[in-house]
Amino acid sequence: MRFLAFAFVIISIASFSHGRNLASIRKDAFTIGVSKADSAAEYDFISEVTAKMKIPRFRLIPFENANSGQKLLLDGKIDAIIAKINHSPHLESKFLVSAPYGKTDIAVATLEKNSEIWTLADLSGKTLVFIPKDISSNQVLNIWQNSKPIAAQNLSDAVDLLQKKQATAIIANKQALEEKRSDLRLFPNKLAENNTVALFAPGSKNLLEEFNKAVKKDNPASPINSYSNRERIAKILTQLNELKKEIELLQGELK
Repeated sequence: MRFLAFAFVIISIASFSHGRNLASIRKDAFTIGVSKADSAAEYDFISEVTAKMKIPRFRLIPFENANSGQKLLLDGKIDAIIAKINHSPHLESKFLVSAPYGKTDIAVATLEKNSEIWTLADLSGKTLVFIPKDISSNQVLNIWQNSKPIAAQNLSDAVDLLQKKQATAIIANKQALEEKRSDLRLFPNKLAENNTVALFAPGSKNLLEEFNKAVKKDNPASPINSYSNRERIAKILTQLNELKKEIELLQGELK
């Protein structure tokens, strides 16, 4: 049902936008930019937040990467971006930045077959691929000052760079890395923890304030609580699936 609801929202964006100007859309619905890769995962959270904000309708506008999403916001084509954006000071010079509504664990992974890299110290002087929406090149250089950070728009592109031996390790969202454990060997400890924020267009102070109220952590009715619980459940299920695979392998060896 959730997939059907999400599909309906995306279809309605296209049908409603055709033949109408931007002003008429914005009067009818709160227009939110979301990452195309994560839009389905964000749908529940956005639904709960907008309900708490007493906004009857919203529309999702998917974008390919952080730069294209921010351009939509700067050009006035959307009201906000809710896409697990990590807080950084430079964002505050261009947008209204929400209070943190979650956290993103950042971790490091290399190819499973790489037998030369086992510790963070082994990455000194290496080419490291990072996902800009998860961590910045400056953060990478703060940890490995003599490394060579290169950006990839998504995890699949990052893995390709590793397979082509154009990079040694990936620095990205820990949960996303865990979901690709068949390709990667994840370092055991998280590298960093970033605050997740939403971005609002300059002049949207009222919307920002309502959003901040909706996700306030000490509010038991806040959608952030159920959202965080879903993320924890997803992580636990991933770990259980990995344990199940290990058990099946061990059982096979005992036969």
